[in-house]
Amino acid sequence: MSNLAVSERHAVLDLNRTAFDEACAELMDLASADHRPDALIAIPTGGLVVGQSMAKATGGDMPVLPLTCRRPSSKLKSRGSVVRKIVGGLPRPIVDRLRLAEHALLTRRSAAPPAAPYRFAVEELNTLVQWMATTATPPSLLIVDDAVDSGATLSQVMDAVRRHAPSGSRVRSAVITVTTDWPLIRPDFTLFNRQLCRFPWSMDAR
Repeated sequence: MSNLAVSERHAVLDLNRTAFDEACAELMDLASADHRPDALIAIPTGGLVVGQSMAKATGGDMPVLPLTCRRPSSKLKSRGSVVRKIVGGLPRPIVDRLRLAEHALLTRRSAAPPAAPYRFAVEELNTLVQWMATTATPPSLLIVDDAVDSGATLSQVMDAVRRHAPSGSRVRSAVITVTTDWPLIRPDFTLFNRQLCRFPWSMDAR
């Protein structure tokens, strides 16, 4: 895995902007090895940054279509700058331990996804459907995200895209990292397994 390979598993792997773009380029190469996708479907927020970086690695000519899938708990994650300032000033070993504790807490729940609370952004879904209607042949679609924890969100997005895609479409998925042992869905392409990553936009990034 070129210079991104980790010989030993880190508690939290820091990806600054340069390392992040390298990871996205490598993920794009991995996903395109047998079949180059016609479009990237990005799960905001992190997945949209991943998708944009992956598209840039191809020369920027690949469509990146966002598809937001929200749970009621999603809005709790965006408690902005105050927490970032506090966490950003702590020593890295303490920040890493906090990240591990948070991850353990958030993933200590049933693997079965909730029955109803997932909602898609209607305008984004309509834009995706309209784009797929313009393709001459069934498209090859790559759903991208930054990380898979439980896999519930990726599973919901994969199901929705398959329901709306033309017959014969190829729908695959790619993420930078899978953080748990048994997600509901395992992406077709991933760079790291059982690895927490600190992305440039993470609340505890410097």
